[in-house]
Formats: sequence, C-alpha cells, structure tokens
Amino acid sequence: MTITPVKLWRRQKETSALIGKIGKIVLWTIIRVPAKSFKEQAPYPVVIVEFSKSGLENSKPERMILQLVDWNQKDLKIGQKVITVLRRHQTDDNEGIIPYNIKCKPIG
Repeated sequence: MTITPVKLWRRQKETSALIGKIGKIVLWTIIRVPAKSFKEQAPYPVVIVEFSKSGLENSKPERMILQLVDWNQKDLKIGQKVITVLRRHQTDDNEGIIPYNIKCKPIG
C-alpha cells in the first residue's frame, strides 16, 4: 500500500491529535530481527503504552503499540513515563517521500 502525499495531508488532523500525549509503559520488548525496511534501526524497543483518560471515571484507558526512540537501557521498565512524538518511520522510498509516524520517547 502506497501512502501518497494526498493521503498524508488528509490524515494530518488525526496524526496531530496524537502528538504530545503522555502515558506509561505497560509492556516492552526488543526487536532484534526486524522487517527489511527497519533493519537500519535494529535493535529497537517496541512498547505498549497506556494513556489515562482524565475526567472519564468508568472508561478504560487507551493503549497503543509504539516504537520507543531516544532511549537508554534504564528507560526500559514498566511504569516509565513517555510522550508521543512524530518521527521518521523508515528510509526514503522510490518516490522520494519521507514517511513519518507516531512514536514515543521517555520523559522524566
């Protein structure tokens, strides 16, 4: 599936709403043998992050699976606070489009 600049433009509101959310790591793992398009980034951690929904008492917290960036070994722990950021997803494709995606980085 090719993501064209038009599709990226249409999704910008959804993407911008995800930037800057603060949550905590619930589970994590290290990817050592990645897919071909991610081999330059390996090894890298993938985390499940739980975001609390403030003001909604009976709702379940939102969870997302994200790649952790700008990390040290000490950041890989359950309960570590993280913030969502926009980062390059992978290297350039044939069309010269640089794909970006939501990832997270440790804070605190």
